[in-house]
Amino acid sequence: MYVIIVGCELLGSRIAKEMANLNNDVVVIERSESKLETLTGDFNGMILHGIEFDQDNLVQAGIEKADVILALTDDDNINITVSLVASKVFNVKRVISQVIDPSRRYLYELLDIESFCPTNMGVNSLLSKLDINQVDQLAQISSGIELTRIVVERNISISVREVYVQTNALISILIHNGISSICKEDTIVTKGDMIVCSNHLRDRKKLTELLVQED
Repeated sequence: MYVIIVGCELLGSRIAKEMANLNNDVVVIERSESKLETLTGDFNGMILHGIEFDQDNLVQAGIEKADVILALTDDDNINITVSLVASKVFNVKRVISQVIDPSRRYLYELLDIESFCPTNMGVNSLLSKLDINQVDQLAQISSGIELTRIVVERNISISVREVYVQTNALISILIHNGISSICKEDTIVTKGDMIVCSNHLRDRKKLTELLVQED
């Protein structure tokens, strides 16, 4: 696999070394010489010092034959720009970008950029280890509106209509026993179901208390 990694922060440096050790062709682009120093020694890939989204640098890195681009800088604007240039200009089949600010993840989704957020992943992992239930934010749209996912843990079933009355949250998708369906007002939500809904950030606490509580 031919991989171009944009950004040589801790994550970029580590994944570059791991992928190179697995016999992949790896190129790392980074504007900071000091960050590139983390790759000296046992790294057997190619290192390119320069502006990450500069098209000439991307061509020099071999983007026209790249199987995947990983945008892993510590700047959302750079990651988004690199992702768009790679996918729209050079038609790279797969581009994966790191989200630095969780509140900006909706931009990646609106631009159809495959992404992951280490901050959210870390928070969810810690909450899981602490056995703390949470509403998982899928996207923040605008004006405080978010798209959320939650696994229902309340023992008493409740209708979609009643959830809206009590929390102002609109449940749109229900996953029951692995089967997804579009919700209606009279759809019943039971313990163990997974739901996707839209709600305001200020109503998240009410939503959590209603659907995760043990009655």
